[in-house]
Amino acid sequence: MSKKLSSGLMEKQETARRQTVNAVLCAITELKAEGYSIKIKDLMERTGLSRSVFAKPHIRQVLEDHEVVSASVLPEQTAQPGLVTKNAAKTLRKKLKKKDIYIAALVAENAELRRECELLRGRLFLLMQRES
Repeated sequence: MSKKLSSGLMEKQETARRQTVNAVLCAITELKAEGYSIKIKDLMERTGLSRSVFAKPHIRQVLEDHEVVSASVLPEQTAQPGLVTKNAAKTLRKKLKKKDIYIAALVAENAELRRECELLRGRLFLLMQRES
């Protein structure tokens, strides 16, 4: 059973969205006119909006359109962020374990090469002594 929002509430939300978009657009225009390299922090100060507002899809689109941010800077919203995070953590743990094994193998190989180097230096020293 889905509930419909009243038309008055939907209109109020749309008006608030438009006002926010207009405030961001005005701030972008002013900052560009002043020669600033626009950053979210500057927009927050100029508009008085919180950081979370700039992650909303309608504002993010405005920022992308005016090349304030690239599409890859802001994280995409997913339907189930908890599952993505768990899967990402599991993948990272696997990668970390593989890298730890690789590091351990490299450390062992390094120790072996150092011993071999010491032996070769000893042989070289003995050969140099025989020649002199």
